[in-house]
Amino acid sequence: MGIASDTFNLVLTSSIDGDKQQLRQIIEEGGSVDVVDRRGRSAVLVVTMQNNIRALRLLIELGASVDYYDETKSSDVIDQTAFLYAGAHGMNEALTHLINAGARPDIYNYYGGTALIPAAEKGHVDTVKLLLEKSKIDVNHVNNLGWTALMEAVILSDGGIKHQQIVELLLANGADPDITDNDGVTVLEHARERGFTSIVEILTKDY
Repeated sequence: MGIASDTFNLVLTSSIDGDKQQLRQIIEEGGSVDVVDRRGRSAVLVVTMQNNIRALRLLIELGASVDYYDETKSSDVIDQTAFLYAGAHGMNEALTHLINAGARPDIYNYYGGTALIPAAEKGHVDTVKLLLEKSKIDVNHVNNLGWTALMEAVILSDGGIKHQQIVELLLANGADPDITDNDGVTVLEHARERGFTSIVEILTKDY
């Protein structure tokens, strides 16, 4: 446990410092940059959380697995991979690097959701666009709460301009408005109930 922790700290510190030589030495001596902290979070995830693009690029260059995490330790972590975290927090530069490095869009977060669902909920318009256009993310994935990205863009929003744009983006990219929540309620019904007139108009257009 102590050795693993020491290795993680060395990889993380070297990444942040831009110490490519130290990282290469770790690899040449039979080690790996795919190491996790006590919560099962990889160095790639932690530098992404810091929005440290230089460190992220360095780890990717040295062959780090961008999807790596330890599921036996990460049961309380909401976003287990860097892709999930970057998507949920609207970190588009990091997200672009992760997508280009082959990050998987079908690893799910604590709530059983994709990166697209919290991006839609939080109003990250450009992130939603990036995920839809540059990754193979499932626009109609349903999380453990019974909600799709389209559903969360209505239920957990204020119905404002950003969420209107997101609803349009999702629909234009194949989001199914007929998918209901766990209570059998459609996204259109939720929009009407909340008085989101503009979203109701968008949902009733032909796509």
